[in-house]
Amino acid sequence: MKIREAILSDVTALADLATQLGYPCAPAEMALRMERLGGRSGNGILVAENESRVVGWLHVSGMYLLESPAFAEVLGLIVDEAHRGQGIGKRLLDAAARWAADHGFDRLRVRSNVVREDAHRFYEREGFRRIKMQVVLDREL
Repeated sequence: MKIREAILSDVTALADLATQLGYPCAPAEMALRMERLGGRSGNGILVAENESRVVGWLHVSGMYLLESPAFAEVLGLIVDEAHRGQGIGKRLLDAAARWAADHGFDRLRVRSNVVREDAHRFYEREGFRRIKMQVVLDREL
């Protein structure tokens, strides 16, 4: 198992995993997203690779807000259904923590949909604690 930065040739695997997470995505769309993120500093896209196959990914980003001190946030984390329970998510989170520290952050945060109770237990086992509940509102432009 190897954790590394994502590369453009990973887009099909990244798109497939995003779909497993509940966010359907075609490889062409994923390539566009990676291209846009690649041009912006402050983003880390990490993959877990097992026998030359991407089996998980994590997106971490630096967050600078007026209302709070800066922190790094896990914006997405998915491990392939067939590879869960093998410590891959933990290894990706550990890599995100190193990324955050290397970029000058002293806090790592994650948000998780209220229906993802297994994910909540996972994050709490990894040392995260609940600090608030939110409602996400969206408006099409």
